[in-house]
Amino acid sequence: MYEAGLKNPGSMLAVIGLDEETVKDICLQSGTEISNINCPGQIVISGAAQTLAEASKLARTKGARVLIPLKVSGAFHSALMEPVIAEFSKIVSNIRFHLPAIPVISNVTARPLTDVDSIKQELVKQLRNCIQWQGSVEYMVQSGVTTFYEIGPGRVLSGLIRRINSGLQTFNVSGIEDIAQLARELSSAE
Repeated sequence: MYEAGLKNPGSMLAVIGLDEETVKDICLQSGTEISNINCPGQIVISGAAQTLAEASKLARTKGARVLIPLKVSGAFHSALMEPVIAEFSKIVSNIRFHLPAIPVISNVTARPLTDVDSIKQELVKQLRNCIQWQGSVEYMVQSGVTTFYEIGPGRVLSGLIRRINSGLQTFNVSGIEDIAQLARELSSAE
């Protein structure tokens, strides 16, 4: 994705406070694309610098509460990623995957992936297509998931999950001490 950003420079902009239809209209008018649907009222768009500047102006006139330029090296999950799709597809096809023990929820369709080929295809598709984070969380909730673990630094995804459904439980696992605490909790629950 970094290399695609070098070939087709661009960036991303979080739009807070507008609905999806309004953001779609802004994208059509500005030449940008919706790249992430994170939670109600938070949508990220991608595009070249000049198209994002135009989108930002339009979003302000449509009533966006906040516009946050993201510190990223490219216009991820958009057409500007096209130059690296074939190369990335080749790399993914040469990696040995194991059949998942549990379904993997697709970033692109917000539906389960249960076989190796569909997971490999998903990894390639997500470079170019909009990430359906809100839809993925909603699908998991409809399937009975009530607890989410965010693994890695920060709590961004936990915050988005709570904005999607405030009744869900979220835990952040960002270091060795968190892993040890989680292990203790899981062993005491058995």
